[in-house]
Amino acid sequence: MTDRSEAFSKAHPAPDIDSARRSIKSGDLQQALDQLEQLQASGVAGTEIPRLRSEVSARMDDPIMAIEMLDLAMNQGSPSDQDLINRAQYCHVAGRLEEALATLSRLPRKTTPNVAAAAAHLRTRCLARLRRPKEAEAALRDLAAIEGRSPRIEWLRSELDQSAGDFASSRQRLEGALRTRGLPASLVRPMAFDLAKACDRLADFDAAFKYAAEGNRLTGSTFDASKYRAETDRIIDFFDASRLPSLPRSSQASETPVFVVGMPRSGTSLIEQIIATHPRGAGIGEQRTPLNMAARMGHLQGDPFPGFLEHIEVATLDAAGERYLEMQSTFEQDAERIVNKALGLDRILGLLPLMLPGCRIIHVTRNPLDNILSMFLHSLRGDTLTWACRLEDLIVARQEHDRLMDHFGSILPVPFHRIRYEDLVARQAETTDELLHFLQLDPDPACLEFHLTRRNVMTPSHDQIDKPMNEASVGRWRNYERHLGPAIQIFGSVD
Repeated sequence: MTDRSEAFSKAHPAPDIDSARRSIKSGDLQQALDQLEQLQASGVAGTEIPRLRSEVSARMDDPIMAIEMLDLAMNQGSPSDQDLINRAQYCHVAGRLEEALATLSRLPRKTTPNVAAAAAHLRTRCLARLRRPKEAEAALRDLAAIEGRSPRIEWLRSELDQSAGDFASSRQRLEGALRTRGLPASLVRPMAFDLAKACDRLADFDAAFKYAAEGNRLTGSTFDASKYRAETDRIIDFFDASRLPSLPRSSQASETPVFVVGMPRSGTSLIEQIIATHPRGAGIGEQRTPLNMAARMGHLQGDPFPGFLEHIEVATLDAAGERYLEMQSTFEQDAERIVNKALGLDRILGLLPLMLPGCRIIHVTRNPLDNILSMFLHSLRGDTLTWACRLEDLIVARQEHDRLMDHFGSILPVPFHRIRYEDLVARQAETTDELLHFLQLDPDPACLEFHLTRRNVMTPSHDQIDKPMNEASVGRWRNYERHLGPAIQIFGSVD
């Protein structure tokens, strides 16, 4: 079959940098990549191609590639102040917080107020996540010196309050800041979710649900439930037990990749933390490389996932597997099992054993009512998880996730292990031993004290995995029962 990139080259005149910029601005990232690859193949030099590829990668939630491409551009010339801000932001998203701070330290003393404010904001957030509150306060004072006592300052102070466990002060600050007229939705949205968290911790559950509903409303939804269900049907029909053995497979048989698959807020961060605590285990967070590669391969083959797998060449799968292992190696983790827990892996799960036939799959599941409530209360990315903004859409997403995992759990040609969050809470030692046995790792008592391991976790679970195992989140939905009628009707009310 003719490669889509060759067809693009023949059907379109040679693009220029401005056409690639227009594609990025319009959100057509695959076309932008086509254009940038054609420009590169035609010998166009300079720093704009890697700089724009960095921007595309950032928009695809691939901060590792964004850093790599931006470094390539910066190495070819003097970096601008905006380059350094962008690089620090990508490092922050990737969890490379010390590297983000080092990047910010390269900014000149004299810069524009906007750049200085962006740098102070990033420093505050990095230092807060690194649990260095005094330095975070100093960075926040630098920001306040630039923009005064602004709602953004109050929001950041409220986050420091929450880090210190002072949820009453956080609530007071946020409610005061939200009374400011004319706040942009981009600021109101994260403030609403932080306020929901504060109210939940203060046991004001009705207020918590109200503020979370506002945050979700501002996120917005373009979710099409019928289309999503039909896509699930296509995936299940394609990966049937008779077809799967006949599909091509990569030769990249490394046994290091471990994929932890589950809905957001189901316990995937906890499982990653347990494995990363083991001397022979590591975690790399939520790296969307497999999802982006699936989208790219489908685009180039002119046949979206999973259809392109019927006619894909082994060499293409080899290259994809190699690229994944290269991405994994950038984290410099000397381990035998390295966990990626990217959200959305359930939708491309059939690709993983074909691209990385030595991998292992761990499915984490949780009581659907607790799971749906927790997703509703937290800020999830509306651009990649379009179903994450409305209760009725969360119900559909959980149903379709369960359908996929029930199907794949019995047919995947790689080791597959299922863990219930509630079992881990009730039988921590036994469930942890079963997990380590599945990974062919020796039992290690440190895994039962996972909360003592300090890691940079960039998900909403960052303030929970540094605490011992507890039952606080089991049956939590009952505090919100009056708001969860549709979910209770679908899933029942059994803990």
